[in-house]
Amino acid sequence: MATTGRFTPRAVSLNEAVISLSETSVGGPAAVRAPVPRRRHPLAGGLVEPATADHRAKYDVEIHYDVRIPTTDPSVSLSADLYLPVGAAEVPALVSAYPYRKDLLAAQLVGDSFAWFAVRGYAGVLIDIAGTGSSDGVHRPEFHPDEGDDAVAAIEWAARQPWCTGDVGMWGHSYGAYMAFRAASRRPTPLKAILPIQGPIDPSRQVVHPDGSRGDLHSMVFRGGYMLALQLLPSLLNHRSPAERGRWHRRLNGTEPVFMDYARHASRDPAWHDRVVDMASIDVPAFCVGGWLDLHCEGIVSAFEQLTGPKKLLMGPWAHFLPQVSPLEPIDFLPLALRWWDHWLRGVANGVPDDPAVVVRIPGAPKPWRAFDTWPPAKTDREFMSGMDGTLRMAAPGGAQEPVGVYRPDPTVGILGGLWGTTFSGALPPHDHHDDDMRSLAVTTDPVAQDTVLIGRPEVRVRTAPAPADLSPTPPGRLVVRLAHVDSLGRSTFVTAGVLCPDSVADEYRVTLRPTARRIPRGDRIRITISDADFPRLTPLLQARPLEIAGLTVSLPVVADEVGREVDITPAPTSDTAEPPDSGGARAPGHRRRISRDLVADSIEVEVGTVSPPLRTNEGHSFQIDSLFHAGVAKLHPEQAQVEGTYRATVRYTSGEIVEVAVTVRCSRDVLRADGSVLIDGLETFARSWEAPLADTRDPSAIASGT
Repeated sequence: MATTGRFTPRAVSLNEAVISLSETSVGGPAAVRAPVPRRRHPLAGGLVEPATADHRAKYDVEIHYDVRIPTTDPSVSLSADLYLPVGAAEVPALVSAYPYRKDLLAAQLVGDSFAWFAVRGYAGVLIDIAGTGSSDGVHRPEFHPDEGDDAVAAIEWAARQPWCTGDVGMWGHSYGAYMAFRAASRRPTPLKAILPIQGPIDPSRQVVHPDGSRGDLHSMVFRGGYMLALQLLPSLLNHRSPAERGRWHRRLNGTEPVFMDYARHASRDPAWHDRVVDMASIDVPAFCVGGWLDLHCEGIVSAFEQLTGPKKLLMGPWAHFLPQVSPLEPIDFLPLALRWWDHWLRGVANGVPDDPAVVVRIPGAPKPWRAFDTWPPAKTDREFMSGMDGTLRMAAPGGAQEPVGVYRPDPTVGILGGLWGTTFSGALPPHDHHDDDMRSLAVTTDPVAQDTVLIGRPEVRVRTAPAPADLSPTPPGRLVVRLAHVDSLGRSTFVTAGVLCPDSVADEYRVTLRPTARRIPRGDRIRITISDADFPRLTPLLQARPLEIAGLTVSLPVVADEVGREVDITPAPTSDTAEPPDSGGARAPGHRRRISRDLVADSIEVEVGTVSPPLRTNEGHSFQIDSLFHAGVAKLHPEQAQVEGTYRATVRYTSGEIVEVAVTVRCSRDVLRADGSVLIDGLETFARSWEAPLADTRDPSAIASGT
């Protein structure tokens, strides 16, 4: 049965209101109040007066929890939370779909944003994907194409409701962005536009097996462990109802953790083919939003490049956070999103089609926000070649590459560049990685003669020396190429990187680095490093061998000052009365981190922990989850590398019951092992272990099994 909550907006500035959930809210916003504007504008028919395109609060909001949405299977309904503007006539609807449980993480991520839109005349529909949260059914393997059925069911259901104009938009962050792409590729008639934020389109290469390599930290340990914790936790809404208890028991005993599917299907397994979104099938307008430090930087930029309909791209300096709550350079993003929805869902002539196609933030630039008509912007590909003594010199016609040297495998390389390409990139940003540079093969330019702006995808062509005559030629096991900014003090800062796992022997290997933007000031230098390691993001190679680099050619996308134009992007509100509009950042967990190197054993260890403040539901229950991740490897013993993560989650119900869930996931060279347990009032009521063999990602034959 659906339950209902209600709140009214609270004005926080002269013309704009930022609506936030209470500081400890999970299931929905607590009551806050604001004066209702004197004028109200009719929303019937899907059209509004231009005055409604402003950002002032107009409506109280009513939230209906656990509304059931039918599917094509009569035995399966989806659970939705509805955010409805009180007193409005027909309004457009915004839909998001997640596997992260709207009674836990999903509402924490986007609930405040849904409330913010509802205050301004948009209905919100937040659903649990089938087999998760309060939705019925079996949880499909993650990123399965049939998850699109759930999104389409929600879109078509919303369009039929008496409160909806029939026009629907879909948006989301991370997995929610993937679901928006997936839904758009199905072309449901009511879907008029999407707004994907920091999401993948190729789950194997962009999430589970990064760049085709094995990467246990993010997919198996962090993501897999978190999803298992969510699976083992009982509902926080109507937790004593027979329906909720039945779902919980079925998931305890009959649902396979997501990492079992990940382990079963290596990167080249055909099972991943259907999980790649067919971008050519998407024809609705799309506003793509990404961050240069985010793990889905490549995914969101690739999506934009492949889209053929109306599209916009916004790229900021962010890690895996919504733009309005990023610890680094947050912006007032929701008004930008509102403008997008107003045009495509309400028909407001607000100039959105004429806006610049691409807006990016250029770290290091005095006025960092810049707009361009194309991606990549008009550029000059400036070429460099490896020179003598570790130099990188401008390429000259007929010039020859100089040998770089021999790389001696070192599996400890990587962590000083920050945990780029993972959700930890915000918790552990790049350090000075001069030490990692020295453990790799490095070539460095002379000081640049003038400020140099890079925007796009750098490319590095690596030429290896021929194998000795008595050995069969084999391709490198893996090439990891980093681009760094070296300042006048010699400090080396990560900018971007690329990974290649060659299938066959070649005279030259072409490594395309991830999209980036960076200003290199006059007098600073650019460094390229070559290795085969990026620990702990990538699992060390077991049989790494020395690699002789006979030459490098580097192509840098240099954009001139006169290309594009400066734009003003409003920072997120910082006044005492303005709260961040998304609880995912307003109550972001605190981080603890440690990097240590044992000089005797020549080993490295990294530890990252999160401590979350307690969250409180509308029913008064509290929830808290903490985590700790540890990874370590020694230079001479890559086979002993290990990554481990633990989660501790506690639910305190108003009835006095306390439910504690503990999850541990460990990945060694050959085996993933996970343990999960549930305690109710201190008594263990569930305990289980799972194991799956782990193989090189080129081997699709690994078969996972539960015990």
